[in-house]
Amino acid sequence: MREIRFHGSGGHGAVVAAKLLADAAAKSGYQSQSFASYGALRRGGKVEAYVRISNDRVTVHCKMYEPDYLVIMDEQFVGDKDVMSGLREDGKILINSARPPRAFCALGAHQVATVDAYQIARARGLSLPGGMPVINTTILGALVGVLPEVRLKDLLDVIRKGTPKPNENVDSAREGYDRVVGSASGGGQREGDTAPEAPVKDVGERFPVHNTEKMGDKCGRCLMCYMACPSVAITFETEPFAFRVNNRVCTGCGLCISECPRQAISWSGGNHG
Repeated sequence: MREIRFHGSGGHGAVVAAKLLADAAAKSGYQSQSFASYGALRRGGKVEAYVRISNDRVTVHCKMYEPDYLVIMDEQFVGDKDVMSGLREDGKILINSARPPRAFCALGAHQVATVDAYQIARARGLSLPGGMPVINTTILGALVGVLPEVRLKDLLDVIRKGTPKPNENVDSAREGYDRVVGSASGGGQREGDTAPEAPVKDVGERFPVHNTEKMGDKCGRCLMCYMACPSVAITFETEPFAFRVNNRVCTGCGLCISECPRQAISWSGGNHG
C-alpha cells in the first residue's frame, strides 16, 4: 500500500487535491481512500490530507503516521517537525518551491522533488479573490511525475470533470508534470536537472503590505485585517500608525486584503491580484 500525506494551509486546496488523487488512482485501477484533518483556524490554518493507494481493499482508516510520500504545499512547512515526522527512510518529498531540490539538502537522504506551483497557478489565472494562487492541480501534476501508480491521463480526466475552470486546471497539472525537478519516475525533469535559484519568500515577494499613501487616505484603523488574520501575523505600531506583517508566520492567504473595507492593503509588487 502507498501512503501520501499532504501538508498545507487552508486555501491551498490540499483536501480537494487528496480527493482528486484518490479518484485518479481508482481510475488507474487501484483501490484508494482519501480524508483530511483540519486545524482550528479558518483559511490559513494548517491542513493535513491523506491518500492511500493499494492493489487490495483499503481497510485502514486511521490518521497516517508513516507516509511513503510527503507533499508540502509551501516550503515554509519544511522546518516543521510535525510535518516531517514519520516519513519512511526511503520516503519521497515533493515541495512547492521555486528552488531546486539541492536547496533542501538538510532533509538528509530523502529524495526531494520541487515544483514552482505558485508561479504556474498565477500564470494560468488560478487564484482566490484575495490573490492567493490555487495550486492543488499543479501540485498533483508534479506528484504524478514522481508517483508511478497514477497515470497522468487519468489525473487529467478527473481534473477536467471535477474542477471549476477545467481547461486552466488541466493545463496547470500538465505543466506541473512537465516542470517537476528532482526524483522523477514518470514525467518531469530527471535527477540532476536544476531549477533557478530563488530566495526564500519574504514580505517583498507575495505578502500583503500597506501602501503608505493608501494608509493616509484610506485606512480607517478598523483593525479588520488584524481580526481576519488566521495566523496572528499582523501587528501595528501606534506612532505613526503602521501595519506590519510577520513573514515567518504569514501564510499569504490574502484574507486581510479581501476583508479590508477601504482597500488600504495590497500585495507587494502590485502584481498579485
